[in-house]
Amino acid sequence: MIGRIWGLLLPEERKKGTKVVGAVFLSALLDFIGLAALLPVLYLLLEGGEQQRAAIGFCLLAVGVIVLKSVLITLFSRFQQHYLLDLYKRLSFSLFTAYYRRGLLFIREQGVNRLGYEVNFICYAFSLNILAPLLRMAGDGLLIGMVLIALLVYDWFTALILFVSFLPFMLIYLFAIRKHVREFGKLELDARRKQTRVVNETFGGFAELEVNEAFYAMKDSFKEGLEQITANRMKMETIGRLPSFLSELSVIVGLTLLAVLGTGDVKALVGIFAVAAFRLLPALKGILSGWTLIQNNANALQIVEDGLKDADPRPEEETPLAFEKALETCNLTYSYGEGGEVLHDFNCCIRKGEYIGFRGCSGVGKSTLFNLLLGFLTPQQGEIRIDGVPLTSEVQPAWLRKTGYVQQDVFIFQGSLAENIALGCKDIDKEKIMQILKQVCLYEWVQTLPEGIDTALGEYGGRLSGGQRQRIGIARALYKQAEIILLDEATSALDNDTEKDINDMLALLRTDFPGLTILSIAHRESSLSYCDRVITID
Repeated sequence: MIGRIWGLLLPEERKKGTKVVGAVFLSALLDFIGLAALLPVLYLLLEGGEQQRAAIGFCLLAVGVIVLKSVLITLFSRFQQHYLLDLYKRLSFSLFTAYYRRGLLFIREQGVNRLGYEVNFICYAFSLNILAPLLRMAGDGLLIGMVLIALLVYDWFTALILFVSFLPFMLIYLFAIRKHVREFGKLELDARRKQTRVVNETFGGFAELEVNEAFYAMKDSFKEGLEQITANRMKMETIGRLPSFLSELSVIVGLTLLAVLGTGDVKALVGIFAVAAFRLLPALKGILSGWTLIQNNANALQIVEDGLKDADPRPEEETPLAFEKALETCNLTYSYGEGGEVLHDFNCCIRKGEYIGFRGCSGVGKSTLFNLLLGFLTPQQGEIRIDGVPLTSEVQPAWLRKTGYVQQDVFIFQGSLAENIALGCKDIDKEKIMQILKQVCLYEWVQTLPEGIDTALGEYGGRLSGGQRQRIGIARALYKQAEIILLDEATSALDNDTEKDINDMLALLRTDFPGLTILSIAHRESSLSYCDRVITID
């Protein structure tokens, strides 16, 4: 596991990680010094008589040592915590980026809910529930080793009693529950993923669930998930109490062995054993509890490894691309796994400035064609050319800068109207937005909004009508000065009058945006009346 974690770290994280390990060693050494400061006090108290005055002096010295030790350990702990949280931020951001870069097909296959859960929770669990316990266990192990070495030097018999008392219970705990803890962790991870999915689907599908009286089924699924999570948590809570029980039992066994087998100054041996056990008891509990936490979250390491493996970063330098003549598809073929071919040897030529319509029955590959034209999918055969240049991953960023994409369900995020139109732009040109709103026939509607273009649209644009969503999508493409706009059944869910209004608006764009190319998918021929040509896919 340590080797796999080391492989996930960047060079600078490895350098800083060695400093963190050094801080762990120093913390263990300080704990040992704090423990050693108590031994003179113990010795003088056992001697009794006039030695008690000296004991008070050593008590004050021990207080000073413990206070200084605690301050230094707190600073080391903060340093360690900063490292772990920085690592969490870097891994979460990297996983978020890696999942996005894997493209549309990967996101569809894995599911938005699952990927969101892994990005937000799994990296946190890796840093705080695997790496942090490992560091604590290392510190506790170092402290135990120092104490045992010191006892071997002072009195080997006491060290042997400690070893015999603690080791069997540790081995029983580690080997008896390892498999169960990992299994509980995997079950809880799956249950929490399912809970996230159920909640998102329930709130997202409110209308359909309410109309079909299907909420009871979602309630049953949610309740079942709660039962699984609480059952696993109860088992883990039970296991979590075992370290305290076993540690305390080890101390009793050790005292019993001293009473039975001890020779010489048994009182001193018992005192030394008690002081050692006083600090070793929480250290042992920390090792066992940390080990349990690691086993319970072991799946997080595998998920992070798989998520960051073979990440496909975009090239730093963008390959320039011109679109002055035509967009062509040459013998384009694509299939979804075992579902058979969706497109086969598809050829077409779209000249710059043309308005082209695509129609055909559901499932013939119209949306797939658009995803191929955008570079979201890679054809199994054939290629796409822009002015003769093949569309590859190297030129895709430059190509996407020239494109606008309006789907049937336009993406609206929880922001203002201006932010949704200028999607991804930090510096928003509000005058330009107002001009575009006139061109897409939204200007009068904006005048009725309480805060104009700064009005929040609500989560997923819940306050918008279908026609307004489509016009915002088109306005978004015009704001980025797209040279080609792809409309994927953008008006199919609208009534005839609204659809006609949008088609008329699109026809008028020829005047304001000469050279603009529009590709539009629709089932009805009337929806493509503004197009120069209509291509039927069968």
